[in-house]
Amino acid sequence: MIIDSHAHVVNENYGNVEKILYEYNKYGIDKGILFPGGMLDVRKMTLYIKGIEIPNGKYIPNDVVLDSKKKYSNRFYGFYCINPNATECIADEIKFAMDNGFVGIKLAPIVHQFSLTSNTVYELAEICGEYGLPIYTHVVYSPAASTNKVYRLSKQFRKTNFILGHMGFGPADIEAVQYAKECDNLFLETSQGSQIILEEAIKVLGSTKLIFGSEFPMYSPGVSLESIKALELNNDEFNNICCKNILNLIRKVV
Repeated sequence: MIIDSHAHVVNENYGNVEKILYEYNKYGIDKGILFPGGMLDVRKMTLYIKGIEIPNGKYIPNDVVLDSKKKYSNRFYGFYCINPNATECIADEIKFAMDNGFVGIKLAPIVHQFSLTSNTVYELAEICGEYGLPIYTHVVYSPAASTNKVYRLSKQFRKTNFILGHMGFGPADIEAVQYAKECDNLFLETSQGSQIILEEAIKVLGSTKLIFGSEFPMYSPGVSLESIKALELNNDEFNNICCKNILNLIRKVV
């Protein structure tokens, strides 16, 4: 089985659930984990990075994920996105997510502009550890949401599993690999990871700390999968990265 562990779904044609299914069927990907998209238009990503346009984070389209996974329950899981700056009660949001079948929590620092070591994030990490919900986050070029901050979270909340998106920051974040080696509860998701950092991660970590993701619709699931196949893994290693590792992280909530 092949699971794409990081795909965004939007209502627009360029990234709706039917487009994802088309891609999955084309490239032999069995299941996907959906994240809410549309808080920024990935077709204009450079404008957000430059600060020319501002993400629209007031509305988090978790409902789009919920509708998609209900419609195609045999193909999709979902991660629920929380804005630490806006939530009134973290515990209530997590309960809502679990009651509606979400299997993890997503944080979006580029959209919601918060610190990964804020009190609210600490509370979220504590509760997720109690319920067995993994936390997915990416990092940005900011001290408030850096690779080191994810490392500090992983060290402080040992019962909580963290998935660091895109292999950390930039094309070759060697710190992310080193931190994942040190922390049993820190995993690296492969989308946008350069081939050289993927190869280094396999050498340092083996196959049990990497999780295949595509970052659809910005990247093709098929092209992303080819970067994993190019590592020339044996069957067990390939299955770990493309299926077993993520299933182990969500097994308590599925």
